[in-house]
Amino acid sequence: MYEIKKACVYTRVSSDEQVKGCSLEEQERMCKAAIESKGWPYLKTYSDPGISGRTMNRPGLQAMIDAIKSGEVQAVFIWKLDRLSRKQRDTMAIIEDIIMANDVEIISLHETLDTTSPWGRAMIGILSSFNQMESENIQMRTSMGREANIKKGQYAGGKPPLGYRSVNGVLTIVPEEAEIVRMIFDMRDNEKMTLVGIANKLNELGYRTRKGLEFKHSAIQNIINNRETYLGHYRYGVGNFIKNQHEPILNDNDQYANKRMY
Repeated sequence: MYEIKKACVYTRVSSDEQVKGCSLEEQERMCKAAIESKGWPYLKTYSDPGISGRTMNRPGLQAMIDAIKSGEVQAVFIWKLDRLSRKQRDTMAIIEDIIMANDVEIISLHETLDTTSPWGRAMIGILSSFNQMESENIQMRTSMGREANIKKGQYAGGKPPLGYRSVNGVLTIVPEEAEIVRMIFDMRDNEKMTLVGIANKLNELGYRTRKGLEFKHSAIQNIINNRETYLGHYRYGVGNFIKNQHEPILNDNDQYANKRMY
């Protein structure tokens, strides 16, 4: 007997995919058309715009999971398997431990997979492995590009350390923050103060972090660990440096700049 199932749609795009035209609207349109072709009632679309598939902490995904567990949803339609996750482990956890464990079907249009058949269930496991491989290759290429930029003397991204800001890919000194950095190294190396002591002293003097918060010893430790950056060198990987790539906050001739105290 043909069983009618209440179906939902799940869509997701990362920021890069939005630029390439893999839109939420197009994913939804195709999935809704597939639901209509089966003659099943469409419930709603759960969506995660601009969120990476490498995290499970997605509002749309979690809302859909809740609907599956409550019995509201009986079938899930997706445009492509990697919309669920870029990680094989997470993909299979969603499919096996949540979707199939609650007797819910999953239909992926791109791979032409349908868990109503044994072949479809087997192929989902195989294809999720390839999705993870593709994601890891993207990460590797990104890492290689980042290292190449560093070797050219360009700032490789991320939040610049206290004392600097990034201007056209080059670290540029922020004078008021640089003053704090010099004080920290002076108190550490010349006055032999502890991390907690330095943080307390800065707070007493009214200095605050970039976010306007009081300093903590962990923030002081991060600054001290960035000594090579404050000497004007780029640090990448473990023990790798490219010297004299940006204006230093510390001077090599300074007493506290020549010491390595972590």
